[in-house]
Amino acid sequence: MNNILEKLVELQKLDLEIRNLGHNLQQIPKRESLIDKKIEATKLPFENGKKRSEELKRKADLLAEEVIKIEEDVRQIKLKTPKVKSNDEYSALLKEIDTAKKKKEDLEEEQLNVIEEIENLEKEIPELEKKYLEQEESVKDERESLLKEKKEIESALIKKKEERNELLPKIPKNYLDRYVHIASARNGLAVVPVKKGICQGCFIGVRPKLIQDLHYGDEVIFCESCQRFLYLEEQ
Repeated sequence: MNNILEKLVELQKLDLEIRNLGHNLQQIPKRESLIDKKIEATKLPFENGKKRSEELKRKADLLAEEVIKIEEDVRQIKLKTPKVKSNDEYSALLKEIDTAKKKKEDLEEEQLNVIEEIENLEKEIPELEKKYLEQEESVKDERESLLKEKKEIESALIKKKEERNELLPKIPKNYLDRYVHIASARNGLAVVPVKKGICQGCFIGVRPKLIQDLHYGDEVIFCESCQRFLYLEEQ
């Protein structure tokens, strides 16, 4: 094989490897996201349960404060009773007391419902936490494996790019420029083999004369159809 062509074949191989490694590296965040989604399925119910419990506890405290305030209001109203001079005033005070008591009863009922919900949540939360922690543990190895794979890809990518940079100065500029031009126009594929007389880039037949020239290896041959560099794979 022509020496220049050997370098171009090597460059094409490196570029394809670099592209594949880059693609694999881009997939890592997506795979991490899939792991996160597995966790979210158990993490969210646990966190929402804790949040709801805290909200209910604050609500229960506020209701308790309101009940105490109403009790104090009723006490103050009763203190006014001895000073009442008319039946109308007395009836008005009794109405105030009844209204306050009714409000207190409603608040106490709401308070009981809130406390009941808190108690139910307090029973559920440990089980929700257990499921979440179990799920987190189950993907631990998966996360570690993915991190290891990411580091290996990054390391391989650096190595391949270094090899490419070392190779570039060994290729004549006119051939390198043409390689870059063809690769940019042909989805990164500028150098392809010929198999059974067929260009493996555009899959159109190559003239026997060009195949003969490839066997001789004296010249750099291009596909007359897609303009890619051609080479014969060693059998």
